[in-house]
Amino acid sequence: MPPGRRKQLDPATRATRKRQLQERFEQAEDQWGTAMRAHRLAPPDAGFARRLRMLGDAAAAEASVCRDAAELGLAWRPIPGAQSAEPPYELRPGTGRRGPSELWEAFDIAVGRFNHANSRTDAAAVADAYGEVSIAALALAEAVEAEDRAAARRDRRSAGAA
Repeated sequence: MPPGRRKQLDPATRATRKRQLQERFEQAEDQWGTAMRAHRLAPPDAGFARRLRMLGDAAAAEASVCRDAAELGLAWRPIPGAQSAEPPYELRPGTGRRGPSELWEAFDIAVGRFNHANSRTDAAAVADAYGEVSIAALALAEAVEAEDRAAARRDRRSAGAA
């Protein structure tokens, strides 16, 4: 279906789809909130990669719901202050974030686009922005997991040499 075209649905089907979408949206919002709280309350520990993966999965769920909402012709409710919002501390630049800098640069760009999209009414743009955050967070999760595995191997070798 070309961009900007919506599926024409009969009123009963549309109402059912909207109700189902609302339920999915509430679940995705809960998942997103859990991921954000995990980062806000996080101690510096080996669970960082897991939290990044939770964030990526939550963003993917949000993207899916927003894509379906856009397809139904629903608008996104802009979030006041979204343009200037910051991610939780451990995800901000300059905080000693673990992982490759180029992946963090992609994450920071995705967060900027996400904030911009959330200040507007275009559900498709919000879906795309959540998708970008998901891709960036999942790439970071994989990279940090690889770093953690390499560090664990080094630690085991060091312990064996002692």
